[in-house]
Amino acid sequence: MTHPSSSTDLNAYKGYAAHSEETVQGSVGDSVGHSAGDSDSPSRVTAVATALKINRSLGVYAGVFALTTALFSIGGIIWGLLRPTYTAYVEDAETASIAVESNTAFVGYAWFVIATAVLAAGIALTVFLRSPRTRGIFMLLWLGIVSAVGSVAFLVFGSYASDLLHGVPSDYAEAVGESFSVAPPITPGVALAVGPFLAVCMYWCATFVTPPEEIEA
Repeated sequence: MTHPSSSTDLNAYKGYAAHSEETVQGSVGDSVGHSAGDSDSPSRVTAVATALKINRSLGVYAGVFALTTALFSIGGIIWGLLRPTYTAYVEDAETASIAVESNTAFVGYAWFVIATAVLAAGIALTVFLRSPRTRGIFMLLWLGIVSAVGSVAFLVFGSYASDLLHGVPSDYAEAVGESFSVAPPITPGVALAVGPFLAVCMYWCATFVTPPEEIEA
């Protein structure tokens, strides 16, 4: 006696088994893909960290430029207001005689050299101590560049402040017999290189005397 329904039951079990195998394979594939995606996460974290480090470094470089130009400009204004001057006497409507003192121009020039050198060296040392992550040849060169810009700003702002404080009378006819102060003109020449040189020298010396393990940290 035959039972036709038995073959039907066997086929049903086979279909269920095939469906189970497909489900297991799909789950394994998803898990492998998920694991592969997770393996990319460290590289993404590294890329983000690198981008943040670059942004911070650019911020430090911009801050050094802003700090240097600001301090040199303020220092130049103070220097211009305190510069030694000549005394000029108005003799008539067209001429004025100047009582020249031998050390006046030299003192102003000397203070220009000293002030720019001290500012440049101080800024370089501060940057070295406060920003260990940017230590290197690029910051060394950057300090030389911004110190040169700062020295020019020092001279420009100092001369402008001096001219405002010690103005020459526009009409001698109205000031006959009076006197006024005149700041001697300064041609800095190689003095403009003193600040950049001291900045680079100070930064290099700080690097030289610092232990290598502390620099790398």
